[in-house]
Amino acid sequence: MLKEPGPFLLAVISGILWVLVFPRFNFEILAWFAFIPLLSAIETKTPQRSALLGFIFGMVFYSWGLNWVTNTMINYGGLLPIVSFMVLGLLAAYLSFYTALFCYLIRRVCKDNRGLVFLFAPVLWTALEYIRSTHSEFGFSWLGLGYSQFKTLPVIQMAEVTGVYGVSWLIMLVNIGLYLAWKSWREPGQMGVRFLSVTFLVFACWWGYGSVAMNRPDAEKQSTITVGLIQGNVEQFMKWNPLYQKKVINKYRDLTLKAAESKPHLIVWPETALPFFYNQHVAGTQFVNDLARQAQTPILFGSPHKENSDDKIIHYNSAYLVSESGETQNRYDKIHLVPFGEFVPFRKILFFVEKMVEMIGDFGRGKEATVFDVAGHKAGVSICYELIFPDLIRQAVKNGADFLVNITNDAWFGKSAASYQHMSMGVLRAVENRVPIVRAANTGISGTIDANGVLRDETDLFVEAAKITQIAPRQRGFTFYSAYGDVFSWLCMGLTIFLPFLLQGRKPQA
Repeated sequence: MLKEPGPFLLAVISGILWVLVFPRFNFEILAWFAFIPLLSAIETKTPQRSALLGFIFGMVFYSWGLNWVTNTMINYGGLLPIVSFMVLGLLAAYLSFYTALFCYLIRRVCKDNRGLVFLFAPVLWTALEYIRSTHSEFGFSWLGLGYSQFKTLPVIQMAEVTGVYGVSWLIMLVNIGLYLAWKSWREPGQMGVRFLSVTFLVFACWWGYGSVAMNRPDAEKQSTITVGLIQGNVEQFMKWNPLYQKKVINKYRDLTLKAAESKPHLIVWPETALPFFYNQHVAGTQFVNDLARQAQTPILFGSPHKENSDDKIIHYNSAYLVSESGETQNRYDKIHLVPFGEFVPFRKILFFVEKMVEMIGDFGRGKEATVFDVAGHKAGVSICYELIFPDLIRQAVKNGADFLVNITNDAWFGKSAASYQHMSMGVLRAVENRVPIVRAANTGISGTIDANGVLRDETDLFVEAAKITQIAPRQRGFTFYSAYGDVFSWLCMGLTIFLPFLLQGRKPQA
């Protein structure tokens, strides 16, 4: 007779299954039962032992799922391989703290009360995921459960109400429901049937809402604009090397004029597209303005910007809009910066780590979600990493944005899964706000996400491209999420606190 797998192996299996759920594996269906081995592992264990198993699960999941971090730090951060793996280990350990706390609290609070587990686990997971994703400048929402379903469109439509965290809640609810139904099926009282029935009912209603939402009459299709997305495919070592400046400029000129042949309403270049400071480099600024006039099309592009403040030079990672007449229309300064990319956290402790971005000093932070006027519509802009923060992106929509533009440089990630993971997170931003997103990436993936989360006109990685796409700017009012934000997540945090008190008098269900 085969021996049942031990709890440590079960925790590892859950971690591996969750890696397979996300890009580039994309076995999304595994998400609905990938937690069951971990839940089996912590059954009957002490809270402390459960926390250890949760930590092991997290270390497997995050170390593998985020392994592209080492490529970035070795190739662009100049770290020795052993140091880069140490940094990855620290990041994975930090994220695993939340999975360890989840397992600890499940066993500490719920004990053997399966009814309480069914209600408590989904809201607890959602609360912890929200906290680790949004708090301060160190929030990190990468590999949040909800992002795993970016291709399962009916499931993610509810994000217009709950945000991506609602999808995470549903995934955990289904895992818990299936696990408890399996454990309770042969026991008296038909508890297994009840768990399964409620789980199926919630999932069916959720799916039904998504199906209806995707088939609403769409007045937005009556008005479309054409956008040219320029993917320069400029390697990192070329970006700020004076020897390659002319080559880079000529590349963007040629691709832009090629896109202009389709007479788009807007042309978008990636983050820090050109190797100079726009508005401060005379010849470079003249080049961009003349090119916009020649193309007869507004150009939205990324460029560093610097200001003097109290005798101190502050750099900003910025986006500019230049009109078809060659006039600078507006500027957006990046608000949420990349740790280790644009600033070094805990610099006194991590004194051996330098920024990967080739600038002097840390970047300054923008203060406003600026919107640009484009072809009778308003565009909200995010730069690179900002796309992963739901509340930040919705601020531009609240400020009137009818569509969103994300400019990025994912060359740091190489040909790893990171670029695919990054693009998938944009899908949830589009659905949350019911606005299309166009994305121009230096080395890819560039493309379009419509208001229902459908990916279109995607480019391959590490190719030059002048992609022409069409979008339908928002014409409806705000979604619930755009207007009110993370109400669902706050509700989950409240229930995490109060559910144990509300149900503590109930008789445990073995």
